Amino acid sequence: MAKDGTRSSMDKYAFRKAVTRDVDEIYQLIEKRIIWMDKNNINQWNKTNYFDSYPRDYFENKVEAGQLYIMKDKLTGKVVGAVVLLEEDKRWTNDGSKNYYIHNLVSDTEVPGVGIKIINLCEQMALDNGVDAVRLDCQASNIKLNEYYERLGYIYVSEVQEGCYIGNRREKKLGNLCC
Repeated sequence: MAKDGTRSSMDKYAFRKAVTRDVDEIYQLIEKRIIWMDKNNINQWNKTNYFDSYPRDYFENKVEAGQLYIMKDKLTGKVVGAVVLLEEDKRWTNDGSKNYYIHNLVSDTEVPGVGIKIINLCEQMALDNGVDAVRLDCQASNIKLNEYYERLGYIYVSEVQEGCYIGNRREKKLGNLCC
């Protein structure tokens, strides 16, 4: 419920671990997001052969590992967002801290605010599990996305390069959570 007693628009969504039958809808969301990127002149998945790097079996393996989560509309059953949440990431060196790593975050272009809600829920899971920080990386050249993560409290840590991908590593220490 919102402070004014009305239902929050996010109350109609449930966040849970994905099952294999969700993968088709996740793929459709990614395809929809890629089209959106093209229309909005954003160079990210639409320019990096995303499905070559993350084929269907990648997501199926993440389901089996319990690392793929979805946001689903409670009324329609439609998947409106998804994220892979890892406890280890080869793009980061192990510094002895306990971290969660956000990957493959996708949200429905027609459901504003679902991406930030998914991030907030990942942060809450991290807090509940005694995790020190939540980490992610994003395309270095995607200024809007970098600004978005900056506004959410994810500070720039360093650059990462993997093949033709050049990204910014970002981290949010959980002691910085305010909401």
